Amino acid sequence: MNRRSFARNLILANALAPFAATLLQPRPAAAQAFGAAPPPVEGAATDACALLRQARAVIPAANRRGMLAMDRTLERLADLGVDLTTGRHIIVNIAAAEVIAYEEGREALRSRVIVGAEKTRTPQLATFVTGVRANPPWYVPASIQHEIRGAALRDYRVVNGRLIQPPGPRNPLGPLRIGLYDSNGIFLHGTSNPELFGRGGRTLSHGCVRVERVFDLAAWLLGTTPAAVRATVATGRTIEQVPPQEAQVALAYLTAWPNAAGRTVLHADPYGYDQPGVRRASYRRVSRPLPTDAMDPNAAPPETEDNPL
Repeated sequence: MNRRSFARNLILANALAPFAATLLQPRPAAAQAFGAAPPPVEGAATDACALLRQARAVIPAANRRGMLAMDRTLERLADLGVDLTTGRHIIVNIAAAEVIAYEEGREALRSRVIVGAEKTRTPQLATFVTGVRANPPWYVPASIQHEIRGAALRDYRVVNGRLIQPPGPRNPLGPLRIGLYDSNGIFLHGTSNPELFGRGGRTLSHGCVRVERVFDLAAWLLGTTPAAVRATVATGRTIEQVPPQEAQVALAYLTAWPNAAGRTVLHADPYGYDQPGVRRASYRRVSRPLPTDAMDPNAAPPETEDNPL
């Protein structure tokens, strides 16, 4: 395959960007011929940043959109200090509405997610998992209480002036919540509306990240099985569990990213951060918590609670 054919594939990918990411995958021959890594050996570690740089080196100069997407993605990874080659990492790709878990550079799982809408964007953030909570109550944030109070208050309680929805099938956190350290009310969690994962565009939330495979992700964090996690949820009790290993989390806006086969895919730009002239997207990096901080199961719960929508 020549450069003209490769460019045509990327142009087609750009045109399909608003649709499902699976439609954007370049053909294997193009990826291998022009420097993107061939399909990796099962279980082999992968340096996603190196794959991006390889793809960036072979993109034709005429494909400005693809070049910009890769440049901005590498820039944002550097801003957030992401290094997937060691330890456990969760990457929430805001642009792709996808979460990927890595262990020592190896991809452990992928899942569709729902992220913040245009007016309530999911922020770029580098932080750490604090715990996995089964059957979480929802402490309604003050910023959206008016939306709840304007509707029927069925299934809600008011405790010390705070609006709280107990665990249950209508709770928008779903069966599980994965806590994030110093995240200003942003969490990973399940949902009471799983049918929304089937949408092509999944920028629908108030900023939090709803995870389709939340049981699998929780099991990976806790070093157990999805069946064991489901058994914990089945007790009906609100139970907080702390992962046995540290897991770093990056909520990052990545419009170019390797797929499961190691081939770089271009994604949509729902927030417009890749548009020419748009200034650098904001981000925040959280310092590693001290042993007596929120990672400690005996520590007091944080004052800021869940914002699941």
